[in-house]
Amino acid sequence: MLWYKAWLETRARFLIALGGTTALCAWRVYELNHEAPPWASLDYYYFALRSGHELLNFMWLIAVTLLMMGGLLQEKSNGSISFTLALPESRVRLMNVRIGAGMLEAIALLLIPGSAIYGVAWLTGPAHSLTQEFFYLLISAAGGAVFAGTALLMSSLVEGTYTAPTISAGILLLAGNAPKSMAFLNPMDFMSPRSHAGATNLMTGPWPWGHAAAYLAVASVLIWASVRIIARRDL
Repeated sequence: MLWYKAWLETRARFLIALGGTTALCAWRVYELNHEAPPWASLDYYYFALRSGHELLNFMWLIAVTLLMMGGLLQEKSNGSISFTLALPESRVRLMNVRIGAGMLEAIALLLIPGSAIYGVAWLTGPAHSLTQEFFYLLISAAGGAVFAGTALLMSSLVEGTYTAPTISAGILLLAGNAPKSMAFLNPMDFMSPRSHAGATNLMTGPWPWGHAAAYLAVASVLIWASVRIIARRDL
């Protein structure tokens, strides 16, 4: 029942985001490949693949921020929390289900458009490196997890349906305009394909497993803090 409730609360946002993101990102790659001049090199087609993932990153971060809005604190502000708290479940259980549903939807919002991007790139050009596609998905998931955790934390700290996502969007804006001297600590810079692509628009150097694990650890701490805050808060 809790999983179904979480789905009902987010399905409209999820389905709209999924359809829009998949269509726009796939079209971006198709358009670039379709307009490629006859003398275009392989580098150009990997540029098209990279551009599709850059657009996916932007749309995915916005979608995840909107998916994480709501929750117990927002239900308190709109007066509907009495029904939720009357359920024979603990607050931790309620939060865990909400987080689980949100994470599954976030993963789908990354994998499905990412697969569409790669499929279009494969069908309309010679950029067929599956390794490159997996690399883009890895850096997007690791860096984006931090922002997903931040959005969840904001929804556990701030009342109001739109206040938390507004603050989260402001954090995204700050991260996007952070000085380059802070690039090593900036998850948005990490998840950008430009930060890892060489002159051929292919990844350079070894896979950043340690950096990705560090961001996932930070996201885990943010999620844990969100659950603990709600568990102890007077609702």
